[in-house]
Amino acid sequence: MMDEDLMDSPSECFIVSIPTPDNRAVPKSVMDLTTVATALNRKLILNVQTASGIANGRQKCLNAIRDLFPGEESAYTFWLDSDICITYPNQIADFVLEAERSGLSFTANYHAIDNNTGKIWNTVKKSGEESYTDDELKAAKPFELRCAYAGLGLCYVKAPLSYRFRTEGHVLEDHLFFKENPGIDLRYVPIPNYHMKTVYI
Repeated sequence: MMDEDLMDSPSECFIVSIPTPDNRAVPKSVMDLTTVATALNRKLILNVQTASGIANGRQKCLNAIRDLFPGEESAYTFWLDSDICITYPNQIADFVLEAERSGLSFTANYHAIDNNTGKIWNTVKKSGEESYTDDELKAAKPFELRCAYAGLGLCYVKAPLSYRFRTEGHVLEDHLFFKENPGIDLRYVPIPNYHMKTVYI
């Protein structure tokens, strides 16, 4: 749900962007992020956009933010895929404040599945196709690890509002986003969660 009235600045808000193919989102995650907005003392903007294809859904989310803040070139948004369940949200507000103070973006790790092989892998990447291991992530302090790119399913990113999401062959929209925006300093933070796709497949 987007507020019809224009806000003065994105910094007054906690924007949660949820692209979805079927109007669903995990209720617990939405509830948890509502408490994050309260902890931040900010207006919650639930930016839920339905589209066929994840790139189209992300683009509709970005367009909605641009329409709400027409004078802004970029804005922080908390990207949440509709099948990610946050299980322990207590540190998210602190992570948001630290990211904004330091000019950083952050991502949590979640497990994804290769539909062709059934292999489960981490979405936080060191470089190229190499993921951080579970042990490396467990040992790291918040914001310590730089990430070449990551899945956009559970992250807080300052996104350029003029960006156009798309896929190119087998290269997904999130990989292209970070590749084409090298100025984003993406760091890893621990946010416990589970990816429902890997639970049910």
